[in-house]
Amino acid sequence: MIREYKEAIIFLVKYVAIYLALNTAYSYYVSHYLPEADPLTIIVTQHTEALLSILDPAVDYHIEPGSVNVPVTRAGDTVMMVYEGCNSVNVMIVFVAFIISFKGPVGLFLRYLVVGLLAVYAINLLRLMGLYAVALYFAASFYFFHKFFFTGVIYLVVFLIWYFWVADIKRWKVQPGTTNA
Repeated sequence: MIREYKEAIIFLVKYVAIYLALNTAYSYYVSHYLPEADPLTIIVTQHTEALLSILDPAVDYHIEPGSVNVPVTRAGDTVMMVYEGCNSVNVMIVFVAFIISFKGPVGLFLRYLVVGLLAVYAINLLRLMGLYAVALYFAASFYFFHKFFFTGVIYLVVFLIWYFWVADIKRWKVQPGTTNA
């Protein structure tokens, strides 16, 4: 039975090992900045604020000393807080662990790595902008949109990228005029 599922087992072992290694490194990174917000979370908040301010000049953010969250405000009132988990790094780790574990050609890997990470980052910025709007206009629904809806959307994008990654690898392995052993 192990021989029959050897490739799947190798994939899972590689995925778990890469995920744990990246997640552990990221955990050390975040803990280095405690009790302050880490720089990546601040950058994501800055980018979110810059995009939101195009639509609403009253949007701002500020760093609270001794706090891991970064408040996003409107006319001085806190609308939402951006925490470390909101910077999309955890989703990026899940994404990267998969494409590294599912072996493919280097050129294709690099293209998917860059495009995938940029897509996750962009979708996360849109997610934060959406959460800002929900917090501002539909505060009672914030938990649902934060915990379920936008989490589902961002993972749907990741799954779609994974799907295209696997499909491209299969096309790469089966080229016209070659045999697939």
